[in-house]
Amino acid sequence: MKWQIIFFAFLSILNSYAECKWKSYDKRGANWRETANEVTHRPQEIPDPPDHKKLIPMARYVLHNADWASVATISVLPAIEGFPFSNVKSVVDGSLANSTGVPYFYMSPMDFTAKDLSKNNRATVLVSLEETRYCENQKIDPEDPRCTRLMLSGKMKKMKNGTPEYTFAKAALFERHPAMADFPPDHDWFVGKLKIAQIAMVDWFGGAKYIPVKNYLAYNYTGMEMLQYHNQHIQRATIP
Repeated sequence: MKWQIIFFAFLSILNSYAECKWKSYDKRGANWRETANEVTHRPQEIPDPPDHKKLIPMARYVLHNADWASVATISVLPAIEGFPFSNVKSVVDGSLANSTGVPYFYMSPMDFTAKDLSKNNRATVLVSLEETRYCENQKIDPEDPRCTRLMLSGKMKKMKNGTPEYTFAKAALFERHPAMADFPPDHDWFVGKLKIAQIAMVDWFGGAKYIPVKNYLAYNYTGMEMLQYHNQHIQRATIP
């Protein structure tokens, strides 16, 4: 009988020890999870957009700070030939420190968009302020007029390989979208640019605004906030 009492006492001590160890581990685990959340959910560091009354600065800001665009074309797919068709494409308007206002794309002839453009090169490119998370942070719905959306319409041009603009545009695309360097080499990639014919923007209440293309392109906007944003992330990544 005594050995049974001793055995059960030993089990009780062992269980208490294990429970203490588990609580200690779980507490450390919780702290680790909290720390991980703090690291992976950093606040947005891109400076706020310009005043909505400054139409051209706002238009250039939205395009330069967008990583992707919705590109609308006229479809050549047999079942919907002649219908509007929209596709998502990675976009830049220049390097991180040199905004041009011109949308550049890296495309393959195998893609929906490129096939459409080979028959009809007219397109509309749409980018939204929501891509900077500004609207979300301000609790503004993406369809709300205060969440600026920019629509650039024109003709897409295939850039000539080896020209200074081609070299600049490709370098800018690979800088913002480094995964492009690993795209399949047998897809005949090319750089396309939109020659803008019309600029429409929904920017606050009161209906769409239209911006003269000449004034839009002439505006001196460096887009330094994107360079600063990327530099901050590089610095944080290198700090132990």
